[in-house]
Amino acid sequence: MPKVQLQDIFQAELWTNDVINEAPVLQNILNSGLFRTNAELERVVNAQAAGSRFELPYVDEPDYTEPTIMDDSDDLIAPEKVSWANQFAVLGLYAKSYEYANIVELLARDSDPARVLRDILGSYWAKDLQERIIASITGIAEKAGNELTLDVADDSADGSDVVLNASIIIDGASLLGDHQDKFEHMFIHSKVYADLKKQNLIDVIPPSEEGAKPIEVYGNYRIVVNDKMPIVNGTNKKKYVTLIAQRGIFAYAEKQLGDDMPVLELYRDPRAGKGAGVSQIIARRGFVLHPVGWSWKKSGMSPTLSDLKNKTNWDMKFQPKQQKFVRIITN
Repeated sequence: MPKVQLQDIFQAELWTNDVINEAPVLQNILNSGLFRTNAELERVVNAQAAGSRFELPYVDEPDYTEPTIMDDSDDLIAPEKVSWANQFAVLGLYAKSYEYANIVELLARDSDPARVLRDILGSYWAKDLQERIIASITGIAEKAGNELTLDVADDSADGSDVVLNASIIIDGASLLGDHQDKFEHMFIHSKVYADLKKQNLIDVIPPSEEGAKPIEVYGNYRIVVNDKMPIVNGTNKKKYVTLIAQRGIFAYAEKQLGDDMPVLELYRDPRAGKGAGVSQIIARRGFVLHPVGWSWKKSGMSPTLSDLKNKTNWDMKFQPKQQKFVRIITN
């Protein structure tokens, strides 16, 4: 069988953002319920330049006040003002490059090398998206402090570990008061998952389709186990972060890249390798991943993970009870 070359399977005009998003890992994240998008958001995003901050307007609903009592006088009713406010988001442009030799052997062993290449790229962008979700949650949760975080972990040298349990979950969800019934997901580290299993707190729902994985739940929360959930190293002990979340924490939209910046591009430098040449494939994405109810403050280019984790780069725009997550920290 002849050796598969990247150029044998690569047709740049066919590799769009939509094709990359078909990769299974990325598609699973996009379908997790954490994101929401619409045509208007995509229109706004595609009008932005790289790294630019832009406005996402919302209605600043006034607090409840007693209604006016009607009578037969000539007095006019006094209207209450409903105003528009803005949260600021930022558009990022990112790229990843793979050297030719790193993937060509894998492609050659598969009957559908185009699918393999798509999955490689989708897997990478899924991991990147995951990192940005966690970094953003860390930054905004640190900014909100105790209003959205329940920290019950013990850090003393001789104290007992405080592991996640039913009582702590109830206390954490209660941070959102009468809005806590909207929670649908619980994201946990595998260590915390083991703690819940030992307490027989996780139920298993058989899959509706043959061959699908069973669904694990705690109460009404769907369990998502991921070892990328943050671990905080205390003075004496490790602390594990659990996230209880509603749907639609993030507003998400892709930016369609132009012909001068293709989503995928093959590049060969004939000068490298002392003239032997080195080939690369360069993958690019532009997107907005913005936590709803928060405003991005930092100006400049596309945010790094460190930028997203930095609480000074965020401002809370929605009241705590209107937020879509709470953070719980245990041992």
